[in-house]
Amino acid sequence: TLRRFSQPQTPGLWLGDVPSGATIRDLITQIGTSEREVAVASINGKACPFEVEIPAGAKIILVTNMGAG
Repeated sequence: TLRRFSQPQTPGLWLGDVPSGATIRDLITQIGTSEREVAVASINGKACPFEVEIPAGAKIILVTNMGAG
C-alpha cells in the first residue's frame, strides 16, 4: 500500500533525501503516511524501532500491516 508514495520512474521505491538526524518516524511523516500504516522498518536489512536515527546512505524498507490501506 505504500507503493502510492513511489515515483513513477521507480515503482515501489521512494528515492529521496532526509535531513541529517532524521529518524524512521521522521521519514514516515516525510513521505506522507502514518505510523499506523507501517508495521516494521529496517535500516540496511536490520529491523529497527521508529526512533532510530537514519545513517547517511542507508537503505530503508518500510513494511505495511497485512490488509492496510
